[in-house]
Amino acid sequence: MTTMRSLGRPLRRSSSMVDRKMTHRETEKRMAKDPIIIFSMGRTGTTSLTDAIVSATDRPLLKAHALSADGIARRLAKSERLGINRRPRHLWQCEQIAQSLRSTHPRRILSGVRDPIAVATSDHFYGLARQRETNGSVWMTGDLGDHAQAVERNLRDNFIDRDWFRDELLPATGIDVYNTPFPAPVGRVTLHNANYCALILRAENLASIGAAAVADHFDLPELTSIPRQNRTFTSNKSPYRDFLARGRLNHDLIDEVYQTRLARHFYSPEELTAFTRRWKEGQP
Repeated sequence: MTTMRSLGRPLRRSSSMVDRKMTHRETEKRMAKDPIIIFSMGRTGTTSLTDAIVSATDRPLLKAHALSADGIARRLAKSERLGINRRPRHLWQCEQIAQSLRSTHPRRILSGVRDPIAVATSDHFYGLARQRETNGSVWMTGDLGDHAQAVERNLRDNFIDRDWFRDELLPATGIDVYNTPFPAPVGRVTLHNANYCALILRAENLASIGAAAVADHFDLPELTSIPRQNRTFTSNKSPYRDFLARGRLNHDLIDEVYQTRLARHFYSPEELTAFTRRWKEGQP
């Protein structure tokens, strides 16, 4: 017997507009089932967190790195530039999450933060890996200076000119992380307002406190340990590893990054000094 679902599949494959509408509808249904929401900066351990959470519960999980119109548009432009995600369902999902979050239904969310230069570096090489997976393009393995320039552009675009917590979390939830001191020795904080309860968790502390903190925040069974290493970069011969060992960034830019509000809020002066030394002198 032919069903509406089976009839919709060919239409969905043939029409991007239909695919987008169906993605919105599916996301709306999941949002109505008290999902676990990870709304976070990218490259902060969210993939490892997702794996650990999915293994511990049957509750639906939704993940987004951008919910603002500008943030979604910039990520869409990046996907098009890299030649990946011809059907960007994850971004269509973000559009519906943003719409659903406008309701007054109380939500618990998880947001991660990480050393900005580590984020920018990981993001650059992750983009190259996605290109290779999607269209067979090879790693850009030439002059390390090419990688350094790409990482520096990423830093200027996303950490000097922008602030994820100001541009994404605040307008979506009304939570201003900068109104509450962050306990750097602890590595986490929970912030509340009338409609949201947000766990802010540092990626550097995932291995030690992440499993317990996330299980407690979402009232989940005990999580398995959360690995720090992303599967994309496990090879010791990868360009990412090579860059960490031998790549160098502009020293003035490094100093500027660690003077940003985000860096100074989430990391102690001693931690920022250690980060500065790491990126100026090379990965220890």
